[in-house]
Amino acid sequence: MNFKKGINVLLDLFYPIFRKVLPFQLYAYLAVGAMNTALNILLFAAIYALLPQPGLFINDFLVASYTISLAIAFVLTVPTGYWLAKNFAFRESGGGERQAGQRLGKYVLVVLQGLGSDYLLMKAMIVFLDIHPTVAKIISTVVVLTLNYLLQKYFTFKSQRVTP
Repeated sequence: MNFKKGINVLLDLFYPIFRKVLPFQLYAYLAVGAMNTALNILLFAAIYALLPQPGLFINDFLVASYTISLAIAFVLTVPTGYWLAKNFAFRESGGGERQAGQRLGKYVLVVLQGLGSDYLLMKAMIVFLDIHPTVAKIISTVVVLTLNYLLQKYFTFKSQRVTP
C-alpha cells in the first residue's frame, strides 16, 4: 500500500465518526491539516530546543530562536501541506497543469499570510503575555488555521465550474 492510499484508508476509516457534524472536505482538511500542523509544531519545538538562547546574531542583529524555528519549520512544511490539501481535502477542485501552478501560487500566498499572522500572534503572546514559545505557537496555529481553511477553500482550491 502506498502512502497516499494509506492516508485515504485512514480518512475513510474515521469519517463515519464525524459524518453527522462535518462535511467530508472540512473533515479531510482538519485531519490532514492536523498531520501537517503536528509536523510543523514538532519541527518548531525540536529546532527551538537545538538553537542557542536567546537566538543567533546575523549581521550584528539578534534573531530570536523562536523566529528562526518558525521560519525553518514553515519552509519544511509548506510542500507537505500543499500536497496534503490538494490530494485529500480539495481533491474535487479539478483543473489541469496550468491550474495546478496557479493553485500552488495561491497556496503560497495564503500560507505566507498565515506565517505573518502566526508570527505576530506568537510574538505578541511571548512578549506581552510571557507565554512559552511552544505554547504560543500552538495557540497561534489554531487561530491561523481557521482563517487559512476559509482562504484555501474559497481562494486557492475554489472548484472549477464548467459552464455548458
